[in-house]
Formats: sequence, C-alpha cells, structure tokens
Amino acid sequence: MITSVIFDMDGLLFDTEVIYFECYKKAAREWGLDFTFELFKACIGISREEAAKFMQQYFGKEVNPSQIHSRTYELVEEYLQKGGPIPFRPGAKEAVKFFYERGLKIGLASSNMRKWAEFYLKQKGIFDYFSAITTCEDVTHLKPNPEVYLKTAQKLQTPPTLCLAFDDSAPGATAAIAAGMRTCMVPQISQPTQFIRERAFKIYRSLQDIYPDIDELLA
Repeated sequence: MITSVIFDMDGLLFDTEVIYFECYKKAAREWGLDFTFELFKACIGISREEAAKFMQQYFGKEVNPSQIHSRTYELVEEYLQKGGPIPFRPGAKEAVKFFYERGLKIGLASSNMRKWAEFYLKQKGIFDYFSAITTCEDVTHLKPNPEVYLKTAQKLQTPPTLCLAFDDSAPGATAAIAAGMRTCMVPQISQPTQFIRERAFKIYRSLQDIYPDIDELLA
C-alpha cells in the first residue's frame, strides 16, 4: 500500500513554466538572440548543464549559456520581488491537501533551487503539508537520474515502491520510474515518451482527474 506521495513542483504544482519562458526570452534578447518555445521545451526538466548543451547547439558555440541562465534567474527574482503571480496548476492545491488529510506523507522532488521552492510553497500556503523537500542543491545528478526521487523517499523514510510520484515532465517521470515508484505523469509542456507511456502507472491531463482512480493509485 502507498504510504507517501511525492510531487514535482514547476509545471505540476505551479504554473511557473510560462514565467521562466518569458524570462529566458527577455534574457536572450539582451544578446540579440531569439529563445524559442521549442528550445524551451527541450530544456524543461533537465539540469542546467544539459540545457546549456542544447542552447549551444541552437545558438552556436560563441554563445555563453551561463550568462543567459544567470540573467534569467535575475529576471525571475525581479518578477517575484514585484509580487508577480504564481498560479497553481489545476487541482494541485487540492491534491496535496487531499493526500495529506488521508494521512500520507508528502514530499517534494524538484530540480529548482531550495529558496524558490520554499518561497513558492510558503507563499501559496502549502509548505506545512510537506515532510520532505529535495532540490537541486541536495543531489549530484538531476532528472532524468532518479537521485532526487530516491533522496526524497529516504527523507520520508519510505521505500520507493511505497511512493506515488507525480511529475509533469518527461525527464521527471523517467526519474520517478527509474526510482521504482508508482509514477503518474501530468504533462503540461513536455510530453510523455514511449518509455513513459509503457511504464507509467497513469497519465493524466490534470491533477483534477485523479480521484476516480484513488483506490487504485493507493493500493
């Protein structure tokens, strides 16, 4: 029986991917570059280093991806400091609260920075539901490597096979599957690969759609 539920953050709990895309576009424009949505899609859910490789392939080796990343983070910080909205994804808050009130332990497995993860969770009023938070600062390898999910399970003191994982990106869902968890993908921008379609427990359009399957998800 499932005893813990682990959520990804960006694109699953919060509609932050659009914010990041706009900031990447603004940052790249300062160097006269067009950061397209297709490039953004390729960079979702992977490490900064892997994203840098895509950016250099796209823009050319003369471009410094670190500068674009750093400027993007500055723009995101400015957005947050100005009180820019951080919308929940449909059904996200309700799903976290639902599993918490059923007595399951709740964890976060995010490739984002801890300060942003804690800021988002606190600002949106769900921080106290989480017994474990794992971010890029806690691991050596990011998604699709399973380390961030395995470390979250360890913090929750739960075997991976007793964890239910939700992730919106293909690298994230791949990581959760590789960790041995009962994995559900809820795609937003990144779409499931054949590997995920064959191995994910469920694929949902929204966290609002999980409730008819609750008994099966938690069995």
